[in-house]
Amino acid sequence: MYKYKILKISQVIDSEKEFISKNSEKKLFNLATTKLKDYIKTNITNKQILFICGPGKNGLDGIKTQKLLNPGESSVFLINKDIDSNLNKLRNKINECDIIFDCIFGIGLNRKLNEIFLKIIKMINLSKKKIISIDIPSGINPDTGGNFGGNIKADCTLAMGFFKPAHFLLPAKKFVGEVKVLDLDLKLPKNLKPNINIINKKMAQNVQLDHEIDINKYDKGHVCIIGGKMAGASRIVARASRKIGAGLSTISVEKKHLNYYTKTDVGTIVETLNNHSLNKKNIFVVGPGLGKDFKKSKICKLIETVKEPVILDADAISIFENDKNKFYSILKKKKNVILTPHHGEFCRVFRYSNKKSKIENCINASKLIKNTIVFKGNDTVVCFPNGKVYVDIESKNSLATAGTGDMLCGMIAGMISQGVGIEDSVIVSIFLQSQISRKKNKTIVEDFIELIPKTLNLIKNSN
Repeated sequence: MYKYKILKISQVIDSEKEFISKNSEKKLFNLATTKLKDYIKTNITNKQILFICGPGKNGLDGIKTQKLLNPGESSVFLINKDIDSNLNKLRNKINECDIIFDCIFGIGLNRKLNEIFLKIIKMINLSKKKIISIDIPSGINPDTGGNFGGNIKADCTLAMGFFKPAHFLLPAKKFVGEVKVLDLDLKLPKNLKPNINIINKKMAQNVQLDHEIDINKYDKGHVCIIGGKMAGASRIVARASRKIGAGLSTISVEKKHLNYYTKTDVGTIVETLNNHSLNKKNIFVVGPGLGKDFKKSKICKLIETVKEPVILDADAISIFENDKNKFYSILKKKKNVILTPHHGEFCRVFRYSNKKSKIENCINASKLIKNTIVFKGNDTVVCFPNGKVYVDIESKNSLATAGTGDMLCGMIAGMISQGVGIEDSVIVSIFLQSQISRKKNKTIVEDFIELIPKTLNLIKNSN
């Protein structure tokens, strides 16, 4: 079972075709229903189950699974052409059951739902019964996470064979409940583009921070933040970068804004921004707290001048809203830039299509600038220029507070400053932040930053 892979529907279909060519469609069908039956036998006892089945393969899975169960413990309601006159019968069946298995539509749905199906979905959602969806809650677009006019709100979704993008992308993420994948012995398709992966602990543990006993602060790297008039954001980046292990952090700021930095942490260097600011630094962070009146030409000059990696965030992205082509042109010429936009910032400089998934939009933007994009949110998507895609599925909504994006920039910068590659630094930082977000009684970014050193213990030999 590929528990850290996410497949688009076209890829799932290719995988199923490969299985059928070597076995048969009947064997795949029997395997799916047996797995569903086993799940029910293991997890559900003394409950009356109602399978509400639609006209397609998802419905057939439900019908066959019900036949495999003991008589009397379940029933089926088949949605057919006469459903309009049988809604009261469906309502009565719903009232009599404990658990509803949603088998109305699966991953093959590609059209707007008509009024009858919307009525049925509403009836199920308002029933206050536990709802378990097979593969995907009916009505949800499995590739994009949108819906076809309405959708089931499940308590649990049983992904058949592979996870699909909608299991982890908003808005669908709000409706899938707990997601479990049932192994159907399917193999990964030959065409694995895009190659979508789930960020996980094993990836983080593969990254080692082995520092020799004679290491000094310069060996652990120097992070430079180009600051602006909103000092708080820059200070968060600087502090987070040192908390994760950077040897030094410096905020370089224009002279007119120096008075905003009088209360900066004693361990953070503050200097006037000039040509010397670019010397002897290992990575630059531009954007947090910068202000939209900062000159674009200075950002362009920095990107064009320094050889070291650059992280662009917040205002360093947004101020190019009316100068997109220049922005693209500069980024294409430099191969070690990381953009960390949230949805609004992304839409200011890249074309976002609601007909495509967040993953597809991120991939297209990364291809356009030939660099890394961390498309932030509760469903953070990362695309690297080598075509690899990663999705964060563990972060909690506690991160929805001021400064957590700045903290992430600081963590990534701090990892890179210590000699860790861009891809590993991004993945590890997102993983660590997701674990921090799961800690109880931590609500603001100041709380989260203090947890960085302890959370680093999740990476073996990080000393």
